[in-house]
Amino acid sequence: MASELQELREAVVQGADALVKAGVLSASQHGNWSIRIPGTDRFLLSGSALAGMRPQDLAVLTLDGEVVDGGLSASSAEIIQMHACVFRERTGVGSVVHTHSPYSTAFAVASRDLECYSEALARSGSTEPVPVAKYGPRGSAQAITNIVEALHRSPGQQAVLLENHGILCFGPDVATAQRMVFALEETAQLAILASAIGTPRALTAEMGQQTQARAREFAARGTVTGHQS
Repeated sequence: MASELQELREAVVQGADALVKAGVLSASQHGNWSIRIPGTDRFLLSGSALAGMRPQDLAVLTLDGEVVDGGLSASSAEIIQMHACVFRERTGVGSVVHTHSPYSTAFAVASRDLECYSEALARSGSTEPVPVAKYGPRGSAQAITNIVEALHRSPGQQAVLLENHGILCFGPDVATAQRMVFALEETAQLAILASAIGTPRALTAEMGQQTQARAREFAARGTVTGHQS
């Protein structure tokens, strides 16, 4: 178990480093990341800074939000239920990441669902609008209720916009949650830039399905290699 936990911790640290290096975070580089411990009712949760994260910075918690190993600062403890509620509601979710990525958070501040404006978002498995969870003070019962309601409204979605706050992205593993942050931020940025020269146009449901089918088709082919004579 110790080696497995270490691997999970390192996966989160690597994911956080990738977001920091890509420049998709707010200037404060605020955010937190969690990962489910397979076969248990527990998960690991980081503190409130994605930059400079260390494996030992992740505490072990139950799905009810009780810290059973390690520790979290008061500000970090506020977001425990924000992660725990996603794990409780979505049994297939293995990892959750929260950031204040500026372009996607701009949609949250505008209280506007983020539609599938880009192929990047469609290929990430998201063709329906990313929903906004109505505002509630961070970590409050109201905030958690609103997140759960958003999850219920969009059962196939892998992200939620937190009104006047930030974003939550999630998936079966760290890599998927990380890709959702990239796809959300890229899509939001393109939509905002496009609005300066016209009206952003979302992919239709049919176009999104075609995009995903194309991605599956090429994935099934596997690695393409050259043939030497």
